[in-house]
Amino acid sequence: MRQEFDIIVDSTKGEINVPPQPRENLCLSVVEPDAKNGTFPQELDKILTQYLETLSKRKDYHIGYPVNICYEHHATLAPLLQYHLNNCGDPFIQNTVDFHSKDFEVAVLDWFAQLWDIEKDEYWGYITNGGTEGNLHGLLVG
Repeated sequence: MRQEFDIIVDSTKGEINVPPQPRENLCLSVVEPDAKNGTFPQELDKILTQYLETLSKRKDYHIGYPVNICYEHHATLAPLLQYHLNNCGDPFIQNTVDFHSKDFEVAVLDWFAQLWDIEKDEYWGYITNGGTEGNLHGLLVG
């Protein structure tokens, strides 16, 4: 059987670029930092650098499924990473925890409701972090 997408030809150079094989796992170990020898920060930097290099090389061959990596909003959202936000529970009910982003969650739900012409009090939902959770919740509700 012929696989049409195994080879990419760049017509401007006439060279054949074969995508690399799926990346191998990095085989990392979870270890406690050794305060005595002081090498843990350097080892961690080395591991993270290797991981970032691996991801950077793979990104050119990623088509966007199951996740899209083509986005430019990471710098804008980076300051939020210093907070642990917890959106547990119904987004339409006041949360007892101050650190949440339910205001944005409800705004997204409102946007979809307006898109589909649903009246304000006729919908409920929540935002998941991916399709699998959305499908599972849909099966639960269904």
